[in-house]
Amino acid sequence: MSENSDMEKAIRVCVKKSTQERFALKILLDRPKARNEVRLHMMCATHPNIVQIIEVFANSVQFPHESSPRARLLIVMEMMEGGELFHRISQHRHFTEKQASQVTKQDAPVKLCDFGFAKVDQGDLMTPQFTPYYVAPQVLEAQRRHQKEKSGIIPTSPTPYT
Repeated sequence: MSENSDMEKAIRVCVKKSTQERFALKILLDRPKARNEVRLHMMCATHPNIVQIIEVFANSVQFPHESSPRARLLIVMEMMEGGELFHRISQHRHFTEKQASQVTKQDAPVKLCDFGFAKVDQGDLMTPQFTPYYVAPQVLEAQRRHQKEKSGIIPTSPTPYT
């Protein structure tokens, strides 16, 4: 189970009583950012490398340590066993592209499940959005180049670095 201390986000296991099938239940505070996360996730959810959303509920939920219920989104998603890819990668001192390829070809598929920083790119994204542990090196390089251009260290390129 993953939880933020202020319960903005929690992931729990839930079970469908009629079939005993296990699902992941993602609980978010019902805010515009959370609704956008759900909307963007649902746009991609039919892809085989995206965790499926089964159902979404908007309810008031009160956790034991809270004095009153709060509006939350309850997102029932397919259960992914096997843990986070980041945890497996962090067990190695060095992690080569060949090792990454082997991990992604193992029995358990690698799937994206968090769209909290997701944006729809309509060609106007200027500020990189990423989760630090999972960012591609090219994104960091583009950010470094942009900072150098902005501070005048290197000349501004007529075309954006993508």
